[in-house]
Amino acid sequence: MRHTFAVNLRWRNTRAFDGELVREYSHEGFATIPGHAALVTSAAPDFGGDPNLWNPEELLMTAIAQCHLLSFLYIANRDGIDIVDYIDEVEGSMDFSGGTGAMHSVTLKPVVVTEADPAVIAAMHDEAKGMCVMRQSVNFPIIVAGDVQRPEPTVN
Repeated sequence: MRHTFAVNLRWRNTRAFDGELVREYSHEGFATIPGHAALVTSAAPDFGGDPNLWNPEELLMTAIAQCHLLSFLYIANRDGIDIVDYIDEVEGSMDFSGGTGAMHSVTLKPVVVTEADPAVIAAMHDEAKGMCVMRQSVNFPIIVAGDVQRPEPTVN
């Protein structure tokens, strides 16, 4: 079954041409989807963008991490495994030279808080790798270096 998705991306130059040979231009874009809050984007700071706005590399890493999380949670729900918390610190690297580049790798470092056996959680991450559409859509390695923690005891 095919699913389709649509995003509207708008850019408008907010900087005036000053007559110099090298002209500046805005790096901000506005992504909108009906029913969603607008997302203001920019280039990464190393490429002249605003460090306070989302850049394409961060959005790609977020999509991969979110996809892995949702696949993982689907497996946990299917298998009746209680997950208390899931925190992922994602890192990505990009090679860039000669005016072009590509993401080199993305590393997910999820910390899963659960009573489940760490070996079961590792197997769930492995299964989630195969289910994640974003992972299947890129041609660079996505590494999962996860950890499992026990939940804090509840005080009654």
